[in-house]
Amino acid sequence: MDDTTDSEWIASEGWPVMALAGGVTILLTLISLPLGCFALGLLVWLRHTLRVPVRRVPNITRAVLAPADGIVVEITDAETDPPAGTSVGSGHRITIRTGLADAHLQRSPVAGRVTDNFLIPGLFRSAADIALARRDNERREITIEGEDGQMFLLVQIGSVTARQLVCRHGPGKFLAAGAPLGMPRIGGLTDLFLPAGSKPAVRPGQTVVAGETVLATGPR
Repeated sequence: MDDTTDSEWIASEGWPVMALAGGVTILLTLISLPLGCFALGLLVWLRHTLRVPVRRVPNITRAVLAPADGIVVEITDAETDPPAGTSVGSGHRITIRTGLADAHLQRSPVAGRVTDNFLIPGLFRSAADIALARRDNERREITIEGEDGQMFLLVQIGSVTARQLVCRHGPGKFLAAGAPLGMPRIGGLTDLFLPAGSKPAVRPGQTVVAGETVLATGPR
């Protein structure tokens, strides 16, 4: 962990949500015990999704790690232009859907320096239609330059439930592979654009773990 505001319990991005949920739980308990018990159940669920899980980062040359927990829903050739304002090559685009029961803390896919991080306002439609969500929904684009100069683009995509897209690092920050990066609150999709010459190591339908699963092998 490279951020002292993290704890073994909750990621720093999760504390505002937990504080709000805790306050609501107390209020509902004073009004009605059954409502309070229901809210307490939601609080336990939030603690599960916003936690900082222990991850063993593999030491594998040219490994590109999964940036998010969830299921791989798409692997496509990024032959069309990637999102504007980036210098990412025309490699593959791997899309991960983070479920409401998954840990939400995202991690850097490679060791490298953040070169860009900006939020593009948009809608918060259902992410069931991935193409539509990618086109219309709010998103955050984070560009990382790997140690070998290769560019990686991570895109957090909002949804009905994912209405806050958070990245804790600005341009210039160097990250180790698997270092905490940020999180969507809560759910949503994550696109990872790979440089040309990368080889995906996963398949659609596969469950991946942020900071542990090798998503692809980077170019030589």
